[in-house]
Amino acid sequence: MLYIAALAIHVLSIVIWIGGVAFVTLVTFPMILRVEKSLDQVLMFQGVEHRFAKIAKAMVILAGLSGFYLIYEKGLSFGVWVMIFVWTFYASLLFGLEKLIFKRLFSAPSGKQLDTKKVFNILQGFHWFVLALSFMAIAAGIYEGHY
Repeated sequence: MLYIAALAIHVLSIVIWIGGVAFVTLVTFPMILRVEKSLDQVLMFQGVEHRFAKIAKAMVILAGLSGFYLIYEKGLSFGVWVMIFVWTFYASLLFGLEKLIFKRLFSAPSGKQLDTKKVFNILQGFHWFVLALSFMAIAAGIYEGHY
């Protein structure tokens, strides 16, 4: 029974977490890039990012805790290593690296104005990369669950 509960928590946390990444990548960034004023772009991004960051952190923690229990019960395999790699990448972003990346991207060289269109294009490209990693982890999970 505990295994089924852990599996349900794991799958639901992944659906919310990666679904949110997909929403940000496929909906939010295109909306931001259509906005003309730099300040409006930054404010829109901050509004979405601050709200989603809390949700993503909670879901990554739940996915990690439930995932480690599932590993304890089922053991390690190649697909599980893929999922661990993606989870570790996300956790490092959400709990530290993201702040460093944002600080670097959103700081304009002295005397120059920040090109927010360029910054958000870079962020959107990065989110496509992260979403592709997420799909790879989902595929690994499906494979492991049905192998």
